[in-house]
Amino acid sequence: MAVAAARRAVMREALDQVLANIPGTLAGRDPEYLHQLRVGTRRLRAALRVFRGTMRRKDERALLRTLRKIAEASGPARDWDVNAPRLPVSLRIEAARRRRAAHAQLRRVIGTVQLWILPHGVAGARPAVDVFAREVLESLDRKAVRKGQGIDWNRAARRHALRIRLRRLRYACEFLRGAFPGRDSEPLVRSLKQLQDLLGELNDMEAARRLLRELRGKRARRPPGPRERKLVSLLPAAWRRFTWAPRFWKIGVRAELFQREKIRP
Repeated sequence: MAVAAARRAVMREALDQVLANIPGTLAGRDPEYLHQLRVGTRRLRAALRVFRGTMRRKDERALLRTLRKIAEASGPARDWDVNAPRLPVSLRIEAARRRRAAHAQLRRVIGTVQLWILPHGVAGARPAVDVFAREVLESLDRKAVRKGQGIDWNRAARRHALRIRLRRLRYACEFLRGAFPGRDSEPLVRSLKQLQDLLGELNDMEAARRLLRELRGKRARRPPGPRERKLVSLLPAAWRRFTWAPRFWKIGVRAELFQREKIRP
């Protein structure tokens, strides 16, 4: 498959996921539609990053602006969806009001954007898809590993920044693993998902803390609870599993051993 064909297939799949979940999101009855819409928009943004340079820059920027608008409007709506039912009873009326306001803003944004046009490709010679994929994956992997080396797992901002890097790498692995038939990408993708699940739950806790401060007008932070401490304690082992997972795009045993030595935790 050529790079252009891979790009079209990846971006069309992500766009279809977004479009399929817009009606349910607008109806607002099931929060899963909004969650899946956000996953689709994140995948589209990741695809723009992976295939940067193979599309018309004007089209690429236009789509990115649209996706940012949706992300900025959908984030608060999703945070209230997840956390409003968990808040103390005394705060739920105000939380429900803010949740409705966030969803109203999201509906306005969705009503103003155009999401059915994908960027056009640019002319010019392209490397073979496996060469292209190897370069992209190596770059994203290097950035993720660098972001996580020596990290203080108790610092929420550092965890969030690492989570973004890992998400970009995971999506790229899913987009491009077809360029390496016969290679097993599952160990790496599984280790990324495990890390993302831990970091995602911790991020939800941070969001709940932020919303609670908004409602109560207090700046004081509560100490981490048992569940949060447990999740943080699981992160070092999950990180080691990720760093030692085989990189399926590498060639030969010696290259794999070199990679493991390079990213030793």
